Amino acid sequence: MFPYLSERENSIEHINAMCLHLFDLWCESRSVVPLTHLLRGWPLTNSDPEALRRLGNALRDLRRQHPYDAKGASFQELCELSDCVEDLLVLSSLSTWATSSA
Repeated sequence: MFPYLSERENSIEHINAMCLHLFDLWCESRSVVPLTHLLRGWPLTNSDPEALRRLGNALRDLRRQHPYDAKGASFQELCELSDCVEDLLVLSSLSTWATSSA
């Protein structure tokens, strides 16, 4: 076992932890619509770009279609989570592009 995780693995762990927190929060409050969106892309079956893209699309749809919670802490967490997923996708595409052009 490796004692240190890569930056990408740390990002995946952070994303999973944030998803779990929102899942718990929305389960407690019985917020079915946000849960439905979250469960379209999470839990992550793996950390490949397609799985992250699916989660990113689900989070983006939730942010667009349900702005009524824009003042709540969960909306801020949702935005942070969505940004983390998008950042990781950008990094993945850059590394894929760099290795394919080398």
